[in-house]
Amino acid sequence: MKAVWESWRGVRAVARWVVYTPAMCLRIGRAKSKDDGRRILINSLKPLLRTFRLKTEVLGTPPAPGQGCVVCYNETSFADVFVFPSTVMPQVDRLAAADAYALIPFARRACRVIGIELVPRGRRAATDRLMAEVVTHLQNGERIAWGGEGKLSARDGVARFKRGAFLLAIRAGVPIIPVAFYGGHQALPKLSLRARPGTIYVHFGDPIPTEGWHEDDVRDLADQTQAVVAGMYADLKAEFG
Repeated sequence: MKAVWESWRGVRAVARWVVYTPAMCLRIGRAKSKDDGRRILINSLKPLLRTFRLKTEVLGTPPAPGQGCVVCYNETSFADVFVFPSTVMPQVDRLAAADAYALIPFARRACRVIGIELVPRGRRAATDRLMAEVVTHLQNGERIAWGGEGKLSARDGVARFKRGAFLLAIRAGVPIIPVAFYGGHQALPKLSLRARPGTIYVHFGDPIPTEGWHEDDVRDLADQTQAVVAGMYADLKAEFG
């Protein structure tokens, strides 16, 4: 009976998200500022989080404004995506997301308003142009969030990090801020609609400097950061799992 109720709760929450997201994007696109748009997003997601019965707790020290850095994080499930706006987004100036989100009606304009860069897939020239723009933003002191795995890992752990975030940090000469999400896989496993009540823990780790690193070493830097985030994830699991 418990499993049936949790599945029903998940279906209700996902249905709500599908139905209301286009209207939310339309409202965000009409916002007068980035901050107003982000407030609309966060407030619009609150009923969804209540339906899922998801809580959040932020640990560690987020980067200060004006501290150019790449915030690199893991993602285990859509639960992490749903809590991202209220936990990480307020701590960054800009973030990257898959261009698949542009398929949502009115989402492209909404993303521009709140500072989401849609990363083209399969278009190398367009991706290179975007990365060059992001490097300039980093050098101007912006904090940029860029997912390490490039997708939802769907696992109780941290999948292999891709090179993108680390190329940006090396080219801009800024540190990496490792961030571990824990709890999403337990609350809402990918490809499952069973929604278990739980808490998503978001831990900001210590900066990882990039001085002395070169683009030829980017794979090693990605692996080093992945190991750090995996260690943070293991610590969160040991304490709260």
